[in-house]
Amino acid sequence: MGFWKTLCAALAVAVLLGSAPAEARFGKRSKPGTSDAKDSDDRDDGKQAHRATPVGRLASDAPVRSSVRASGVGVGWFDVLFISGPASYHRRAREVAPRGARAPRPAPLVHLNVQGDSFGDTGGALDLFMALDGQRWGMDARVSGIALSADDGSDDTDRLTLLDAHLTLSPWSTERGRFRLEAGIASAHAPDAIFVGPSFAASLEACIGPSPFDIEARIQAVPFPHRQVDMQAGLAVHLGALNLRGGWRTLYLSDAGQLDDGVVHADLFSGPYLGLGLSF
Repeated sequence: MGFWKTLCAALAVAVLLGSAPAEARFGKRSKPGTSDAKDSDDRDDGKQAHRATPVGRLASDAPVRSSVRASGVGVGWFDVLFISGPASYHRRAREVAPRGARAPRPAPLVHLNVQGDSFGDTGGALDLFMALDGQRWGMDARVSGIALSADDGSDDTDRLTLLDAHLTLSPWSTERGRFRLEAGIASAHAPDAIFVGPSFAASLEACIGPSPFDIEARIQAVPFPHRQVDMQAGLAVHLGALNLRGGWRTLYLSDAGQLDDGVVHADLFSGPYLGLGLSF
């Protein structure tokens, strides 16, 4: 229960933070004059503006310039493919196994997936997944293409691409579901920078009684050189080898002041996702 309480609390905090105004896109240099114009507007409104903090002089009380974005509920993009294979496989195994007999150990499963995310008026994402699950060891690869409305008031579109590849270990893998620990490498391709760093994740899929429904949750973190936290939780319903998924995703990105403009650019996106998948 501690895992679920922590995940729910993190999602709640992320949604609350998402109401703050956007000022600077992750991995995108601040345009000259943007800060001066904003400072002037803030002085006219009687408010004190935050100054950009140069890299190397960050203090605990130094203002950090960030863009924090989250969606309203909105309508999620349609997904074309996703699976939570181990749970569906275990469910099929229980149906085939004789009464009282132990379900067979799962053979390696290949998963091919696509997921759509809506971030409200901010934009959305399309995610591709591919995974291989054995009894204990496996692999997982993901790519997420994110399209966002520009944060400078123009009609342009900012595009981000997130890639990661993990080896997975399943300390818990039974007929009731699977818990994975993951480690590997991740990259973030932003408008003005490319970041590559270590990546760690944990995911859970668990059957809800004899029903066709599963609970699913995943959290991924990249500690450096940029900061990335990707969380999602929801339900999956199984229709044979096919399943449909839906839930909520929250994504936080920060370039940690790695750009040459001396500003910490950060974004927080949050919204619903829908999915559809196959396993074989």
